[in-house]
Order: sequence, then structure tokens, then C-alpha cells
Amino acid sequence: MNKKINAYNLILALILVLELIVIIFFGYQKAGFHEDEYYSYFSSNRSLGLYYPDREWQSSETIKNEFVVLPGERFNYRLISLVQSWDVHPPLFYDILHTACSLFPGVFSKWIGIGVNMLAFILCYVLLYELAKAIGMDKPLRAIVLIAFGFNPMTISGVMFIRMYMWMTVFVIASSLLHVRLIAIIKLRLCDRKLKDDGKYNHKIYRKYLISIALVNFFGFMTQYYYLIFMTMIGFSFCMWMLTIVPRKKVTDGDGNSEEYFEKIGFKIAIKSAAMYVLACGISLMLAVFVYPASLSHIFRGYRGKEAQAAFSDAANILDRFGFFIGLVNEYLLSDLGLLFLILFALAVLGIRIFPKVKKERDRKVVFQIRLLVFTTFCYFFIVAKTALLLGNTSNRYEMPVYPIIILILVYFTRIGARVIVGNRFVKGISLPLAITAIIFSVVCARGLITYKHVLFLYPEEKEHMAYVESCLSNDDKLVIAYNDQTPDNIWRLTDEILVFPEAFYVNEANTEEIVGGEFASCESFCAYIADNDNKDAVIENLLYSNLNVTEYEEVYQKDMWTLYRFH
Repeated sequence: MNKKINAYNLILALILVLELIVIIFFGYQKAGFHEDEYYSYFSSNRSLGLYYPDREWQSSETIKNEFVVLPGERFNYRLISLVQSWDVHPPLFYDILHTACSLFPGVFSKWIGIGVNMLAFILCYVLLYELAKAIGMDKPLRAIVLIAFGFNPMTISGVMFIRMYMWMTVFVIASSLLHVRLIAIIKLRLCDRKLKDDGKYNHKIYRKYLISIALVNFFGFMTQYYYLIFMTMIGFSFCMWMLTIVPRKKVTDGDGNSEEYFEKIGFKIAIKSAAMYVLACGISLMLAVFVYPASLSHIFRGYRGKEAQAAFSDAANILDRFGFFIGLVNEYLLSDLGLLFLILFALAVLGIRIFPKVKKERDRKVVFQIRLLVFTTFCYFFIVAKTALLLGNTSNRYEMPVYPIIILILVYFTRIGARVIVGNRFVKGISLPLAITAIIFSVVCARGLITYKHVLFLYPEEKEHMAYVESCLSNDDKLVIAYNDQTPDNIWRLTDEILVFPEAFYVNEANTEEIVGGEFASCESFCAYIADNDNKDAVIENLLYSNLNVTEYEEVYQKDMWTLYRFH
């Protein structure tokens, strides 16, 4: 027995190592940053704040200093809360990233952020295994879940995206696990007369779980406000179950075997237990608001909160928004095999109710846990689809926290659906439904990673961009940044390129006066990033007029609201 357990654990460890190797491989492929990723570093490590001058040279070191931890600024969490109070997000992820950056002061690297997310990935891996075990999956099926999760391009994308969504995923899975286990405890232990003292209901174990759930809710809320949606939906589902526990009775499965179902714990006890649950969740939220008061203004008065409220209240956008996010799931999470999974899911639900040999797949010990996960995931997905920003394929980030739960549910029902089709046949000692499930999810991962190349947030085009600006530096070209004063933060999109040069000359496009004298007027050639604005042509003419050493220019490439020109 011990040898089998050790061998199984070794396989799980090997799967994890292989997944980490694949993640590191894609980490090397990550050639650029999303603007929000720059903001992650800035919010975690800022010193004086970014300032963009007009008609002045600024050292690139000044930019870099706002993205790294400087001497004397390590582990400065108070500043993080202050900075985030000016924005629209809670601070926990930034605290974690700042902690990692504090261990490497003065270093600005993608690997610090990726490393932080890799830690979250490992936690998700362990928690997802425990969740699969808690809903009664056997060992081979648990391994398939972990493979389908770790090698899915959306999971790897979550690790590559240096934001808070991978850490929110940790708390989503942790909450799911605690609720599933708590339901099992209530059904199998707290309803047992032997655990009642003098006929009174024993809340000791129940309270321990409530404390754990409250802690997870606190940290989840402090990571991303979307967690509040998941928390509300799983809490509602759990409380409804508490109020509708059915009496003990004999249950007969399709093979004629009977077993006792769980005992009704009493309406008063159910009300009391549900009230305790709501109170624990309420306390966790009040504690979060006490620790971080800005959360209330973010949700109810911040621009993102108002945008989300407006989108949610607009009934006209339901089909368009839901269709958009379903399309993302089908294309990026399921590699265009969504119809196949829908068919297998329908067959599984039908088979559990109709076919005698499949009915026993409906394990009554975990039937509500499965329903809870399905209901909560669907509600979270729908509400987020109604409120999230529509930003093309990068909008996957908002649904990513429930993607592992979706994978878990699909693996669970895919095997049952396959069993409806092929029966419980074995080929050389291997269960055919299990093999079909493994093959289907292997195809999903292979298509996503290799055929479709669906790992997001890598920005491979940045390799060519960086190579070009490095060649400009070797040619002694100077760097000019002509920015739109209405959107100066877009300069962040150029951070990697700016850091190649020792300094850059900043020009406010709203200022149309001639650039008189100075080092700019005497340089022989320069590269200029010019913001895509209505007066772009006027800015170009001003640059030519202000520097008589250059007479020609050509467009090199366009990038995120910017166009790079070389003047010579």
C-alpha cells in the first residue's frame, strides 16, 4: 500500500515539475509587458511618482527607480495601501509582489512577478488536487484534472500575467474546498447523534470551518473585488442547502444496493448554522473594510465600480456579453472543443438519471457539492461577463479564477459521458472512459499550446522592437518621447525601450512652440516615439524645424498608441 501511495505521489510531483518547466519555458518567451503589469511594479515599489517633463532630458534611471525597491524602501507596506487607495484595487497582491521585489532591491525583472505567480500556481495545484479528492474523484481522474489544469494555455497565461488574478484563483479554489469539506462534515459527522452532547447540536467543528472560510474570504477580497461575487454565490448556495437538508431515508442505486442518507438536523439548528455562516462572512468583510477603508469608495464610487454597475444594470447587453465570454472559453480554455464538452456533459447528466449502470456514478455523498460548484461557477461567470471590461482575448483574466473549477467539472462529467457511450469497458486493464477523458484533455492542451499558441501576455513582437532600439543606441541615436498630455501614463507602455537608453528627451505634444537650442538641437539623429494624436504631423514638423541636422524621417513600427520614427 505504501509503495503504491509513494508511487502515486511521485507521479503527482513529476507532473508538477513538468508543468513548472513548461511555465518557465514560456516565461523565457515573454518578451514584453502589458501596461497593467508595469502598473503592478509601480504600485508595489514607487518612490516619488513618475513625472514627465516638457522640452527636458530625463535620466532613464528615474523611470526605473519607480519600478524597483530602492535602499531604505524595503517592506514598506504602508505606502502600498496609500498608493492603492488612489486607484481601484485592493492591496494584497501588491504586498506580495513588493515582498518579492524587496528580496531583490534595485532589480526590475519579469521573473520576480512570474516567480510570485508560480508560487500561486503551486498552491492552486495542491488545492485543486484536494478539491478533486473531496468530491470523490479516484486517483487517475485526479491526475487528469491536474494535467488538464497545469498544461492548459489559460493557466500558463495566468502565470505570465503579472497581476492579481492567479492569487485570486488560490482563494477561489480554497473557498470551494472548504465548502465541499464542510458539507461532508455536516452530512457525515455533525448530523450524527453520537456527536451531540445531551441532544444538543455540536457546533465545534462547524465553527472551525467558519473561521477558515472567513479568513479565505478576507484574503480573497483583499486580492480582487471580483472575489466578492464568488463569495456571495457560494455562500448563497451553501445557506440554501443548510435550510433544505432532507430527512434520513433509504436510498437504492441502480444495482439494487441501499444505503442510509443523512439525517435532517432540524430547522432551528439549520437557521442558526446559516446565521452563523452569514455572520462569519460579514465579519470577514467588515474586517477587510476596517483594514482597507478605501475598498468602499472603490466599489461604490470609483470609476471601475461605476462602470461595472452600469454594465450590470444594462439588460440589453446580456446576450452580447455572455456570448463574448463563452467564445473566449471555447477558444482559449477548451481549444474550440466546447461543443464536444457540451454533448458529453448532457450525456452524463442524462445517463446518471436514466441508465442503470451509470446511475451509481451519482454519488449521493457528493451530489450537492458538485451542484454547488456548478451553480457558483456559472453565477460568477455570468455576473463577471455582465460587468467586466471587453478587451479582446485579454478579458480572459476576469474569468481565469474559475477556469480551474470549470476544468474540474468538465473532467468529472466527461468521464461519465464517455461511459454512457462506451460503457465501463477495459482495454489491457485500462478503463476506456478514463482513457477517452485523458485523450480529450490532452488534445485540448496540445491544441492550445502548440497548434493555436494561445498562451497570452507574451508579446513576442517586442523582441524585434527591442532589437531595433538597441541598434539605434549603438548608432548613437538619441531617444525622443513626444507624449499626449491627456494620457501621459501611456509612456509606461514604452518602459522597456526607454530603459535601453541612458536618457530620453520628453516633448509635450500640446506645446507647439519651437524647441530652442540645447542638446536636442545639436544631435545628428534620433528615434522618436510619437503618441498617436490629432497633431502628430505638427509634432513631426516641429522636430524637423527645431533640429537642422536632420532632414529625413521614416516610420519604423507602431505600438499601442505610439508610432516610432527615425530622424536622420
